[in-house]
Amino acid sequence: MSNPFDGLAKKSDSPGKKKSDVVAAVVPKKIAKNIDEFVAIKATVKSGEADLKVLETEIIECLREQQDTLAYAGQFTKSLAANGLTETARITYVTSDRFSVPQDEASLTELKKITGPAFDNMFETKRVITMKKDALENETLLMKIAAACEKAGMPLVEAFDVCDKVIAKSGLDEKQYSLPKDKLSIFRTLVKQNKPALK
Repeated sequence: MSNPFDGLAKKSDSPGKKKSDVVAAVVPKKIAKNIDEFVAIKATVKSGEADLKVLETEIIECLREQQDTLAYAGQFTKSLAANGLTETARITYVTSDRFSVPQDEASLTELKKITGPAFDNMFETKRVITMKKDALENETLLMKIAAACEKAGMPLVEAFDVCDKVIAKSGLDEKQYSLPKDKLSIFRTLVKQNKPALK
């Protein structure tokens, strides 16, 4: 019996295949010099990226604290402008309304405890349907699914897992400030907001 999904499957390299040996190129002196510079600059860039990460973390922590203070004072903002010591050193700190919400029961229970009645204003449950692993490996069932495209009658319960996923409602970036200050840090250990950008 032929699997109806075979035609859609992408081929992957077989793990047993040995890669061919790399052949050494012959390059003129000018290109060899370019290679030296390329390797040196690449090393500098990597070192610079590590330095940038440290600086970025410190800047974000400082500006997030100010954003929190403003929000609790009734002046919620998604962005802040910050100047360095020199005239041209300016950045904008920008946050987004995107969050990762834990799905395990213990974390959700803790989240409901922290947010209290505000939970329903901050989060909603969305139904997610995915195909079960066993269904993907069952050629007979896959034939039924393919046939269902032509005619009705396929039993969905045999093919799909159905789960309810808790997601952040729009505006959670501002709604989080409805929590008391002492609960905000606990809230943030459970619900992760996307990292702010520095532009």
